[in-house]
Amino acid sequence: MSEQEAEPVKNKAPKALRDVNETEFAALVRGLALDVVDAHIHWGQLTLLEKEMNARPDVSAQAYTFWHYTRVAHRQTALASLARVFDQEPGSLHMRSFLEAIRDHLHLFNKEGISRRRPDDPFVKMMSPEAAKPDPAQLARDIDSCSTLDPDIKALNRFRSNLLAHRGAKLTRQDDVDKSPPLLVEQVKRLLDRAKTLLNRYSFMFDNSGYSMVPHGHGDLVNIFDGVERDLNRQKAEAEAQGKPEFP
Repeated sequence: MSEQEAEPVKNKAPKALRDVNETEFAALVRGLALDVVDAHIHWGQLTLLEKEMNARPDVSAQAYTFWHYTRVAHRQTALASLARVFDQEPGSLHMRSFLEAIRDHLHLFNKEGISRRRPDDPFVKMMSPEAAKPDPAQLARDIDSCSTLDPDIKALNRFRSNLLAHRGAKLTRQDDVDKSPPLLVEQVKRLLDRAKTLLNRYSFMFDNSGYSMVPHGHGDLVNIFDGVERDLNRQKAEAEAQGKPEFP
């Protein structure tokens, strides 16, 4: 078996994630959720902005520099958040260390614990005891899916190490964009979906809750483009009424 095909080592959770109580574990869930949700929000805003810019070039041209750097900011923030989610640093909170902490704290996952943590939730009474217990085999697969043996995570971490968190001196010296570590849109989408699935799978088991990845007001950007487009159309109509052959 080659080195790349070797089974991941069963690592212990970071020291800071060992022997935590349920209040501390709840804080870990919320902390990881911040990065997962931020990655989705900024990637969603980037996707929507690119769609509007492509569909309405006359509108985007009115403030192209602003929209360009807004796209850059959304992309960088989304990828930075996603890189934290699938980080591999031994002492940090990320998806893999979080799942390893779950493996070491299975005693926190039971219906009685959920009832204690969410005493006013009427749906807890309808839960089966099994719904609150992670399946060890599934959990092991999920931990493995968060290692750099996965090609998407490997690509994300290479991108982070050479272009996002650090600028690789060797690659920069070569001054060849084609040699930069590739990170495909399809890979980012798969990792976003995996992060959402894993977070909500174990958040539900811990306290019967889940996280939305779409913020209130997600479509506000469309309203801005609509408003600019109406103003442009009005100016064009006024120019035509005044007999001006072209509208700049």
